[in-house]
Amino acid sequence: MGKNLIMTDCVEEELAEFIKAFRDKGIDVDCYSYISNGGRTSKFSNLGRYLKYFIAPFQVFMHRKEYDYLIGWQQFYALIYCYYCSLFHVKKVNKVIAVNFTYKKKSGIVGKIYRRFMERCICTGYIDYMHVPSPNYAKIAAEDFNLPIEKFVVAPFGIDDLAGKYGNLEKPERAPKGDYTLSIGRSNRDYDFLIDAWKNVDSNLVIISDEYKRTDLPENVMLINDVSGEEQYPWISNCASLVIPIDDVTICSGDTVLLTSMSLSKPIFVTNPSTLAEMYVEDGVNAIYINKDVKETSDIFNKYICSDEATKIGIEARSSFLSKFSRYALGNSMSSLVS
Repeated sequence: MGKNLIMTDCVEEELAEFIKAFRDKGIDVDCYSYISNGGRTSKFSNLGRYLKYFIAPFQVFMHRKEYDYLIGWQQFYALIYCYYCSLFHVKKVNKVIAVNFTYKKKSGIVGKIYRRFMERCICTGYIDYMHVPSPNYAKIAAEDFNLPIEKFVVAPFGIDDLAGKYGNLEKPERAPKGDYTLSIGRSNRDYDFLIDAWKNVDSNLVIISDEYKRTDLPENVMLINDVSGEEQYPWISNCASLVIPIDDVTICSGDTVLLTSMSLSKPIFVTNPSTLAEMYVEDGVNAIYINKDVKETSDIFNKYICSDEATKIGIEARSSFLSKFSRYALGNSMSSLVS
């Protein structure tokens, strides 16, 4: 009997609870860690990240007959493994699962190449399951790639409880004096809309993104491009609230930021509709919904920021996180596919 392998782009310790869920069911799994999730501060660093996406799965591909199941915590490790299988026309010898699958269309010739590449990864029979945290996105992806809906496994994403480690960190020296609201992340964010809405908000906003660029900022908005990895947590720990302004509401993104903030009892403003609103939170209970209307969103910010009601919502956010959205719970969902 072969082995089962989890392929990840982070240190193995970060997946301890995810791995434990497999082992608690008597499923033996190994972890192959190949770090590729560093900052994206330059074209050179981005190129290095892309190269790692291809190097890691090729190393697994060369030993593919040793494994029964391959679980790609980093989705591209699983997808590109399938690309190699298709490229070299090898016999299918294992089942492959991609965790947190997301496909974001790109424009121009790059978009056409990327589309063909993704089709080679997922439409040639080597991928067995793709986990997505939204039933709506599962339907969209299945129709887009003409795949059976059964290939998509819908389950909430999960992270470890971070309150003990990051709940009481020292405030960053660069942070605004007094309270501030934080918006962080590089993928699928509508920061232009957020800034437009914030022009009429009497509070401080900090945006952390190593890809978003803008110079015409209001006085109460700070944009930081050089924070990544562990450096982000003091900012999250000390913010009064957090905003996740989603751009394309059909794409799954922002899950990790959302769940991290929920684990730290932060009041969170979330774009609705979105996959986050669909799968994780309820308006006025464990989050606060915003829409794409600038005036209405400004009014919502002014109503809730630093309010007693927002504090109660933050407390409920942590309670729902503990009961539904742990990394162990996600491991249970994925381990049910391995038999």
